[in-house]
Amino acid sequence: MIADRAQSTTSFRYKDPENNITWDFAKFASHIPHSSSSKLNLRSSKLDDVVRCFASVIQDGNQIDTSQLLKACRAHLVLIQSGGSALRLVAKDLESNLQKVEILFKKSPREAKHLISLLEIERSSGLHDGNILKDPSAAIGMLWIRRSLSFQSDLFDSLISSRGQHPKDAALDSYQKHLSPYHGWMLRTVFPASLSQIPARETFLSKLGDIEIEDLDHNTESKILKKLTALTSTWEPLLALWKDTFETMGLEDTRRV
Repeated sequence: MIADRAQSTTSFRYKDPENNITWDFAKFASHIPHSSSSKLNLRSSKLDDVVRCFASVIQDGNQIDTSQLLKACRAHLVLIQSGGSALRLVAKDLESNLQKVEILFKKSPREAKHLISLLEIERSSGLHDGNILKDPSAAIGMLWIRRSLSFQSDLFDSLISSRGQHPKDAALDSYQKHLSPYHGWMLRTVFPASLSQIPARETFLSKLGDIEIEDLDHNTESKILKKLTALTSTWEPLLALWKDTFETMGLEDTRRV
């Protein structure tokens, strides 16, 4: 399945080369048929909320809207909190870093409208020593949220193929790429131990889709995978712009914690 991002930031199209079918995500939620089981009603699932929120984070040309980003991350926090004990540390870390950003944004919502202006408030105040970021601060919170989403993006991508890695192995590989280089000895011990509890693909998909494992048939799985594809397709340009903003402003802190 190939995912193409449409010109609109709120519309996604998917092409199935085997069946020559084009699927429009923007119309998806309103066209899912009712099921006799309320657990199969995916039209208002946590995953849907996350996809919708992140789809409109990049605004005003090529700017990351702070308010929408925080809203999207809050929705995502709810999703991964339902992912079981294996994602508990990931959720706790995301919530902690969100709080660091929200403190500054709530004080100056107009001045911090975009990510770049939020970071400039702290940079111009002399809070940081170059790219040595003060902790707690909005900048350090944004830095770690981005790294966490990069880790999760690779993990979710691995779920799309039924012949891919076990989610546990994919999570550990993604951890080594996106988080381990910045973690000290203690975190490099506890994070992999937590991620090793990630269940088999079908169980993990059912948790992300907010349904019971026995209700995960082929059609339901396909719908969940299309949403995950929409999410990771949205994250790709967002995370690239996010990192570029930090690097351009000289705020990419690479120390271990």
